[in-house]
Amino acid sequence: MANSTKTIVEKLNLNKYSNKLILHKPNDLEDFDELEFDSSIQKDKYDLIVTFVFGLEEFAEQLQSVINLNLLEDNGYLFFAYPKKNNPKYEDYIDRDRLIQALPSDEEGYVLGSNIKFARMVSLNDIFTIVGLKSAPKKAASKKNSQCVDDYIGNVEDIKQYLSKNGDLLEKYNQLTFGYQKDWARYVYSAKRKETQEKRLLEMETVLGEGFKSMELYRQSKK
Repeated sequence: MANSTKTIVEKLNLNKYSNKLILHKPNDLEDFDELEFDSSIQKDKYDLIVTFVFGLEEFAEQLQSVINLNLLEDNGYLFFAYPKKNNPKYEDYIDRDRLIQALPSDEEGYVLGSNIKFARMVSLNDIFTIVGLKSAPKKAASKKNSQCVDDYIGNVEDIKQYLSKNGDLLEKYNQLTFGYQKDWARYVYSAKRKETQEKRLLEMETVLGEGFKSMELYRQSKK
């Protein structure tokens, strides 16, 4: 319960960043007023960037711009604030699942060939959700997790536990053959980083919800 009373500045510990940039903030939004920040690009790099976006195309453009300008310091955070579906203020909104799909990432979770990866998702208020990405310098290649489906049999129960919050999705997963169940377990848990696993769990929810048995079948349908 204590967490619910925290401001977004406290929740994300935003005071610790020395060079802050907040773009396109609505004038009537007061959640960041206690911070000192640039409202336009004044420096070569920032360790905190918060940008408000109101559509997927704008989200993709802003993300690509930060990457192209190499604007984010190593270990810095890039937060996108976007209006929730059914928010009380804006007609515009971004669907969470579609936003996750708009974050194409490699096996290690890095997006668009950059050193930026998905990190977390939190609620700002009843209007905006925030998705956070972190600049994490890539490490030297290490031994990859196994891609053999049978190595992930034990994770099938983890998937079921995760889906237990949504009866419809759990039923769809239970109706899959064991081969498809194992394939989902491999897809999610072959990722080394917890953040990447969480992103793939969200992707799995979307794909199962749209009636596809596997990520491969889903991707083929989009070609």
